This record gives sequence, structure tokens and C-alpha cells, in this order.
Amino acid sequence: MPDPAVLPADGGARGADARGRDDDLASLRRLLVEPEQRQLAALRARLDDPATRAAEVGAVLPQALLRHALDADLARALAPPVERAITTSVQRNPRPLADALFPVMGPAIRKAVTASLATMIDSLNRTLEHSLSWRSVKWRLEALRTGKSFGEVVLVHTLLYRVEQIFLIERESGLLLQHVASGTAGVQDADMVSGMLTAIRAFVQDSFRVASTESLDELRVGELSVWIEQGPHAVLAAVIRGTAPEELRTALQATLETVHLQCADAFARFSGDADAFEASRPVLEACLRAQYRADSRPRSRRGAWMVFAVIVAALAVWAGLSLRERARWARYLQALRAEPGLVVVSAAPGGGGYLVSGLRDRLARDPDTIRQQAGFEAGAVAATWEPYQALHPRFVLARATEALQPPPGVVLSLRDGVLSVRGPAPVEWLAEARRLAPLVAGVERLDATAVLEDELTRTIAAIEAVTLLFDKGTTRVVAGQDGALAGLVALVGRLDRIAATTGRRLRVEVVGHADADGAPEANLPLSRARAERVLASLAARPPSQVALVATGVGSRAPATTGGTEAEKRRNRRVVLRVVNPGDGE
Repeated sequence: MPDPAVLPADGGARGADARGRDDDLASLRRLLVEPEQRQLAALRARLDDPATRAAEVGAVLPQALLRHALDADLARALAPPVERAITTSVQRNPRPLADALFPVMGPAIRKAVTASLATMIDSLNRTLEHSLSWRSVKWRLEALRTGKSFGEVVLVHTLLYRVEQIFLIERESGLLLQHVASGTAGVQDADMVSGMLTAIRAFVQDSFRVASTESLDELRVGELSVWIEQGPHAVLAAVIRGTAPEELRTALQATLETVHLQCADAFARFSGDADAFEASRPVLEACLRAQYRADSRPRSRRGAWMVFAVIVAALAVWAGLSLRERARWARYLQALRAEPGLVVVSAAPGGGGYLVSGLRDRLARDPDTIRQQAGFEAGAVAATWEPYQALHPRFVLARATEALQPPPGVVLSLRDGVLSVRGPAPVEWLAEARRLAPLVAGVERLDATAVLEDELTRTIAAIEAVTLLFDKGTTRVVAGQDGALAGLVALVGRLDRIAATTGRRLRVEVVGHADADGAPEANLPLSRARAERVLASLAARPPSQVALVATGVGSRAPATTGGTEAEKRRNRRVVLRVVNPGDGE
């Protein structure tokens, strides 16, 4: 087998020829196929690009819709997305659709309202004309006897004729093309009436073998009659109450001719859709005529003046009652707004009475009491009151009294947010009241300065009035003085609490004394030892705001200078003195 790495000499030439032929084929392929490939690539890129496809579809969509505008399949296909789009648009923002319909709906609504009001006013005028006469009494009796309304009886006696309804019916199919009615007339189903009239006409022609050019001209049902006019394409039927003149038939014929002239194209293309005959509606409405009997007797001016007087009197009574009710309502609102603890937020008539809403402090007066005083019944005023806390001084003081529970003899007063205390108050209660008072709405702080100063003065006086006596030559308290020592300890503790409440620091000097017996060198240490003995008892519960100082003066400041044993006994003592109670240390 020859080595593949070694080629014959002529093998290289054949390889070069083969490569040349491949290049020629590739060039020929590019010349033949490359333009189509570029076109296919461009077409693929255009089809894969959503923006390009949307622009191209948008360019041809209007022409496609116009060309197939009458296509029923296209209408059915477009109906669901259009309905969903309109529904979504209205849910998101109904304003654009309302603005678009405004030019159409506004005139239609105004026309309907105007027609209804005109009919109502006309009926009311006729009823009023006959409501205050002797003849009306007879008509009212007739209304009671027959079960009809008074207005219907007046209409029967005063109406000559009235065209209540007009039907335009397609002659061949019997389909209803258009229907108009006066404001006071009504029909259950216009299509059903149209079908019945067509059936009756067909029945007459078939049963009596009349010529095709002849037909039924008139029907009568109770107080109503139906006049029928024939045309090439349509039949006009008029429902008439009363006895109409022959001139009306001429008017109906002219109307039918006008409709044939205006709607000639619609008749030629008619396939069951009656919308094309909407243009004939004004012409048909012109046939809704009415004529009433003229009152041959002259009207009594006296009766007219009586009617006018009655109306004026009724208006005056109504105005007086309205003014009185309005004044009572104004007084009621003024009383509510003037009452402390009541805040009126809204007040207006409603629900056959009055509606009031506002805020009420639980300490305020009951609003029902104010309503009763204003003269309103319980169901005349519907009031809704939400709770709140008023900052009226009376309510703030009441809440503070309820929260602090002052002891008997203590009186609270409020001014400019400061709660003041008067009367003998325990120091413990004062300290707690000072902590709780700012928590009450409307109270900024508690002022107990006067009470504390009085209590401080009384406590100092009580402390300085105590004298503890000692046995001769000892630091032992005379028998029976233990209670006085315990009371003194309590007084110093009370003094410390008062100082803590007022934020002061006080100093109590414990001064020991001795009698004149013995040498002064011995009496001075003895008196100091007696003072320290009392100081130790006072310091068993160390005060925080009161500094205790013990000192002895020996026999230099005797309580008495007598020489008897009883007088000497009075000099063997310890007394306390409060120094600078008004100054901080």
C-alpha cells in the first residue's frame, strides 16, 4: 500500500484541477442562487420582526375592514373583542365613553324629559281647571262609582279625540318598522300589536274574499278605534281615543306618502332590519294630535280668585311652617355647639328628618336632653356621636379628680393647665399625684407648693418641739421617753419625704446638753455622746435629702438656771434644729 503522505507527481496536478472545478461550481452556484437566498433571508427577517409585521398589518387593515364591512362572519368575529375592549375601557375610566355619547344622549334625554313634562303639565292643567267647580263634584262621584281616577273621568268628559299611538308596518311581512306613542299612552308589546293587526287584515281579506286593492280601514275596541291606511310598501295604523274628524284621515294618508318618499331606498333594500326607518319617526310623531272640548260657559272670576286665595294661603302656611321648623333646627344646632364636650361635625336634613354627627366627651350633657328641649321627637333626629376627650377645664378637673382620688379635705383646682392642691395632704399622696397628674389630658403639671410649704413648716415645728431627757451622767433616755424618740424618728422621715418631693436638701442638727453638775470638761463629751445616741436612732433609716449632724454644747445653754433636781433634769436633754429649710445645700 503506498504511503498516503507521498503523492505521485501527476496526483498533485489532478488535485489542482479538482479544486479548480469546485471553485467554478461555487461561483456558478452563487450566481444562480444567491439573489434568491438574500431575498429569502430578508423575507425571514421581516416575518420574524413583530414590529415590521404589525406595521404591515396596520397598513392594510383599514382597507380590509372597509371591503368586508357587510360580512356577517367578520361582525361576529369582531364582536367579542370589541365588547371586551369597551367593557375594560369603561371599568378603567368611563369618562371617554361618556364624553363620546354626550352629544347623542343629551338631546335624546332632554327631548324625552320635555315631552313627559309637557304631557304631565297638560294633564295637570286640565284636572285643575275642573277640580274646583260644581261639575267636578259630579265627576268625582262618577270616579268613585266606576273605580276610575278623577283624571280619567275629566279626560272622558273633555276629550274630543286623541291619537295615542302610530304603527308603521311592512306590508308584505307584517314586521313593525316604527312605533310612536303619546306620553300618557302605553302598549305592552308593539311587535305583538303589529302582528295582530296584520293577522286581522289577512283574516278579513281571506274570509270575505275582497280584492287585493281593498283592505280593512277601521277597527273599534271599546273607547279606542284603529284607523288603517294602506301604502305600496307599508301600512300606517293609528290608535285613536274619542271621535276624530275626517281631516285626520287625510293627514294620515299624507304622512304615509311622506314616509314612502323619504324611505324609498330603505323599502327597496328591506331585509328585516327596521333601523333604516328611524328617520320616519319625526313624521309619525306629528300625527300624535289631540283636541278637547271648549268650555262654553264663562269662567267665574270669583272662583278663580278663590282658587288663587287658597293657593296663596296654602303657600303662606307652608312657608310659615318651614320657617318655624328651620328656626327650631337652628336653635337646636346652636345649643349643641354651645354645649361643652360636644363637637358637631356635620348636620343636614335627610331620611325624612335630620342627620347629626359629631364628637362627644363622656362627661358632657346627654344630647338627647338638648333634642327634647328643642322640641324634636326621638325619631326626628338621627345622631351619631364618636367618643373623644374635651379639654374644657371642667372636664379636665373632673378627670384629674377621678384619677388622683384626693383624700378628704384636699381640694383641686385647674388654671392654664396647672393643677393646684389645697388642704392637708399626705406627702405620699402628693408624690404619687405629682407623678400621675401629667398623664391626665389637659394637665401640664401639679402645683402643691403651698401645701408642701405648710406641711414643711408644721413638720419642722414638730421636730424642734421634741425634747429628749436623759438620766444623770449617762446617755440613757429617761424611762418613758422611748415613744418620743420613735415619734422623732418618724418626723425626720416625714421631713425627708417632703424635701424629696420639693427637690430640696435640708440639714438637721442634733444638739446634746448637760446640767451644770460636774466639770465642764466632762459635761461637753457627755452632751455630744447623748446627741450621737439620738443620731444613731435617726440614722437607722438614713434619709436621702436630710443631712444629720450631731453636736454637744455641754452646760453652756441650759433650759433653766434653777438649782433644784427637777430643773437640772430639764437641762439633761437633746433637741433638734432644722437649719436653712428654704435653701439648697
